[in-house]
Amino acid sequence: MRARSSRSSPRTPSAQRARPLTPSVSVIIPTLNESGNLSFVLNSIPPWVDEVIVVDGRSSDDTERVARALWPDVRIIEQTRPGKGAALRSGFRAARGDILITLDADGSMDGAQVDAFRSALVAGADYVKGCRFCPGGGSTDITRIRRGGDRAIGVLLRTLFGVRLRDATYGYVGLWADCVEDIASEYDSFAFEILMAIRTHRAGLTLAEVPCFEAPRIYGASNLSAVRDGLRILGVILGEFVRLRRSTTRAKAKVSPRNRGATMVVAGPGSSTTVPGIMVAEIVRSLGVSAHVVRLEVDPHEDYASGLLRATSLMSTSDSSVDDVVTREMPHDALQRARFLSRWVDDDVAMAIAVAWPGFASQWVGAFVEAARTAGASSVVLCASVPGVEPDEPSLLAKIVADADLVLVGDVGEASALAAALGPSGPVVEVHHALSMRGRHDQPLAYCITAFLPRDNREVLGSLLAAFDAIPDSRIASYLLRVVMRADASTLSRALGECVHAERVELIDTDLSDHEIDRLCKTSSVFVVADPAFGSRAFQRAVDCGISTVVLSSLPLPEVHGDYAGGLLADARRPASIDVALEHALRLRELRFSSPEAWGELAARLARTSSHAAPAAEPVTEPDQGAGT
Repeated sequence: MRARSSRSSPRTPSAQRARPLTPSVSVIIPTLNESGNLSFVLNSIPPWVDEVIVVDGRSSDDTERVARALWPDVRIIEQTRPGKGAALRSGFRAARGDILITLDADGSMDGAQVDAFRSALVAGADYVKGCRFCPGGGSTDITRIRRGGDRAIGVLLRTLFGVRLRDATYGYVGLWADCVEDIASEYDSFAFEILMAIRTHRAGLTLAEVPCFEAPRIYGASNLSAVRDGLRILGVILGEFVRLRRSTTRAKAKVSPRNRGATMVVAGPGSSTTVPGIMVAEIVRSLGVSAHVVRLEVDPHEDYASGLLRATSLMSTSDSSVDDVVTREMPHDALQRARFLSRWVDDDVAMAIAVAWPGFASQWVGAFVEAARTAGASSVVLCASVPGVEPDEPSLLAKIVADADLVLVGDVGEASALAAALGPSGPVVEVHHALSMRGRHDQPLAYCITAFLPRDNREVLGSLLAAFDAIPDSRIASYLLRVVMRADASTLSRALGECVHAERVELIDTDLSDHEIDRLCKTSSVFVVADPAFGSRAFQRAVDCGISTVVLSSLPLPEVHGDYAGGLLADARRPASIDVALEHALRLRELRFSSPEAWGELAARLARTSSHAAPAAEPVTEPDQGAGT
């Protein structure tokens, strides 16, 4: 098959890239409960393919077992954030091949066409998209709405970016691995492949299309909604256009030192399923209110050693195109990291902020501070103080932060030890209460969980009680579960009769006033809200109070405050998911994870530093004591 290609003015043409004549090929397959389709998909892949990677979005069926049985050498990668774009990023990161080809798991794409993608890439293309509307292509699954949407998006791409595609929305793509860093998108949605096409064109690389045939899904229901996802794709494309315009404006403004951009770069632990990642998300959110923020994720998939659980943050499920935040993952390799930092910490950055978590490797901080110094940006290191985790040795930490302008620490003792190790010529060391996670460490722990469940919903009640029963007998005396739910007496009686810890459960079966919800907020460790509607009183009060909240939901996700970092997501049908989310929420409570107001104060403190040069070193100062959650 002949590939149709187009090239914009070349910046880094593929001809100048050292690429093998016989490249290895990795096929990446995102999955979510696709065990019934995998036999058809894997059977269609040519046996010469070097590597097959299945990126599993936490399937509840036996997808992983089936994949291993059908392709013994398959690599299973766990998806860390929801969305096809997030799955493809995980696959790209794990792949070892020279060429990367993505394949849907629903049986609609023919794996045999991998050969056509490889041929087009070897012939000179950098990025290849499958095309259902090219000669030789076709589809038995296209509707008028989807075809019309594809045409509209194609016109938009041509008008805004000069990208010419006959099939803009088809997700069968291939690319050279050495192009990933240049063109990979930070978005998690179905728009991922379209954004890569735009960035391929913008980077002066070669974009090609190969004819493909789309068949109907074999088993199961599609997660794709033509109207909903079409509108999301439209929003992402427009957001990319605005971002590029804004970037161009900032580049022109750099002619005067007074016009240094308001960009702030925040680097730190990146996993949205762990406490450090949520802390970084809060800092980014607070800074993003008044500045353009670039977030650099450090080892986002590291299995951290200290009290860190695996519940998904609501923030990670929100549409990243809404906020003025760009997210990139920092490379592990020191040489690649240096090039990466020189690209993202440039002379348009007003401040570079490193977030260090004790027990987590901090060698990258020194390189980050050095990059800020080279770019002429202010540099700040934030050091969290965590119970049960030994702080980094002051002398070792001092070597890493010695060239920073300001170091903020959560504990007075740790700050004093660090200031002594740095000496009088070192940076300013201060204490900020937002970074202190030791508020409740020495207090007796008693956990009160208050759950708001839909009327007569026996399934959700059963899942919640099963999760509560998972608490060991040795710890249950410290727990109380309050369930706010309207239901008939027989439903409640039957559910409690099957509950092992029924004596620790209190039922509230009346409608509550706002005042009564406020009272529950003040006496609860964690709120649980099942499928909250937009404007839910219980969820809104939790956000206002800064209390950790677990949202129980099944797809689609509820339209609640996705930017609330104290919110965690659990599957209402899976007790194990609820149990992990509750443990995570209670961990936030135990740490006295700071309120949104505290993170706002920290952002204001950082903004003051970015507006002028840091002062000379002065004694450690103890902050005002702010209330945590």
